[in-house]
Amino acid sequence: MSEREPAGAALRGVAYDTGTNFMTGQGDLSRVVWSERHMTEEISLIADQLNCNSVTVYGSDHGRLEAASRAAAERDLRVRLQPRLADRPQADVIDHLAEAARLAETLRDDGADVELTVGAVHLIFTPGIAPGEPYHQRMANAYADLDHYLLEPDGRIDFHEAAPRLNDFLGRAAATARDLFHGPLSYSAAMFEEVDWTLFDSIGLMYQYLPAYLPTAAEHVAEIAPYHKWGKPVDIAEFGTATYRGAEEMAFRFYDIVDRYVDPPVVLDRYTRDESAQAAYHLKMFGVFEQAGVRGVTVSELVHPTHPHSEDPRLDLDTASMCVVKTVRDDFADPASDYRLEPKESFHAIADHYAHVGFQEALR
Repeated sequence: MSEREPAGAALRGVAYDTGTNFMTGQGDLSRVVWSERHMTEEISLIADQLNCNSVTVYGSDHGRLEAASRAAAERDLRVRLQPRLADRPQADVIDHLAEAARLAETLRDDGADVELTVGAVHLIFTPGIAPGEPYHQRMANAYADLDHYLLEPDGRIDFHEAAPRLNDFLGRAAATARDLFHGPLSYSAAMFEEVDWTLFDSIGLMYQYLPAYLPTAAEHVAEIAPYHKWGKPVDIAEFGTATYRGAEEMAFRFYDIVDRYVDPPVVLDRYTRDESAQAAYHLKMFGVFEQAGVRGVTVSELVHPTHPHSEDPRLDLDTASMCVVKTVRDDFADPASDYRLEPKESFHAIADHYAHVGFQEALR
């Protein structure tokens, strides 16, 4: 269905959360503050300063998904629309997807370049596929062998045993989506999910879910290589790491450096903020992904206001964040506070890389 393409010929994007019903403890959705002004400014940042040609628009609220997708389409970005609804019954998740599929088809009819993704890591975020409640417990059980601080496994997931249930659900999701949307369809999978990729037009890999640190490019290339056997475009649906020294070596556990059992939560003493380390990781992985022959890459992510920046290193939750901009709240302690964004070193490194790749692409 596709030839292997260098990353230079691919979609170059960033993930954009419009508000998802994650269990953040800071409101019903992960974006408590949402406004047309903030959204428009952030989409402009993605298109004009980060130099993206695509954006993954995800979340739980269809109105927000539509507003952000239309703003992105107006900036000539390819929209990778991804509804997310965590820890709801499977029937509700399918209904939620159906509404997103109708939206995607409307956007397509209106001239947008849109791809629909039927969700991300359903084995973890959708009940009934793997044991454990709620999704945080399934996540812990998926990584039962790791040394956790926040999570506490109470079992172990057999991924091969769960695969038939996962693919039954994905089959229903794909059929629902294709009935309503006639553009390209994908899914964003963790590497441990055994997906029947015949259901989809392309393969999306949530690369931040790697369980272990891979020190060499060759190991990363070997991790991705088996997906090419499906003969479909392979995309890095999301990748990234947090903003401290040693985050890359933590692999999936990059986020697990905060003591959330105290109020306010504090960053554990042994972790030191390091924007340069995060930027170096992004640039290294762009080269790795090109070697691996992927079609496109999406950095995770632009902004996540649940992890505000503070000048006090102990309170600086942005240190544990993959985001490429800092969220600076007017009132640090209030999730409903207005905020401003400040680009990190990664933002500038990614922008330069994307601009260079785009320039080289234009010359071909």
